[in-house]
Amino acid sequence: MRNMTAFLGKEFRLYFVSPAAYVVMIGFLILAGFFFYDLVTTFSQMLSYYQMYQNPYIMEQLNVNDMVVGPLFQNINVILLLIIPILTMRAFAEEKKLGTDELILTSPVSVHQVVLGKFFAAVLFFVLIMALTAHFPIILAKFSNPDPGKILSGYLGLFLMGTAFISFGIFASSLTENQIVAAVISFSTLLLFWIVGWMAESVGAPMGDVLRYLSITEHLRASSREW
Repeated sequence: MRNMTAFLGKEFRLYFVSPAAYVVMIGFLILAGFFFYDLVTTFSQMLSYYQMYQNPYIMEQLNVNDMVVGPLFQNINVILLLIIPILTMRAFAEEKKLGTDELILTSPVSVHQVVLGKFFAAVLFFVLIMALTAHFPIILAKFSNPDPGKILSGYLGLFLMGTAFISFGIFASSLTENQIVAAVISFSTLLLFWIVGWMAESVGAPMGDVLRYLSITEHLRASSREW
């Protein structure tokens, strides 16, 4: 256990010497910030418009949870589809390219500890990125009344989605020594599972049910209903 902890710490520190990790972090924050600003601005404009015309029925329908919180987490999930393959592409591909994979496999750390160490290091970095969005709900709480349960559920959904993407990204990285190829394999496969549900209506049962089960968006839609 001590060997895996040390290996995990080494892998986590490596993210801070990789330019790709900083590109992922900055790109994620820019995109997430843009979506947050756009959703909040749109909600504020609609609120001001219907307040001007004093339409109480429409005012009751304007809900920050449905118009800002839910769409924001759905948009961030799309961002994860783009950034996770970049975050995980070097996991094993770089080791193979540099020839250090054999050195790791002959070290006191077992194979499953190596895999878990790389996985949890990526998860920790991902959680760090998610933590940088903590000011979003703080801003919403200051100017409106968002549902804390919906926000916590949203972050839980992001965490589960991110860890699933990281798992496949690390697997894709183990298939090749080229980081770009690993990122393309990861993104293409995740995208396939993202859009596979679109074909469910055209093929009918029972294949349609299988496609819906495999579809990421179907699970997201189910989760958003529970949020």
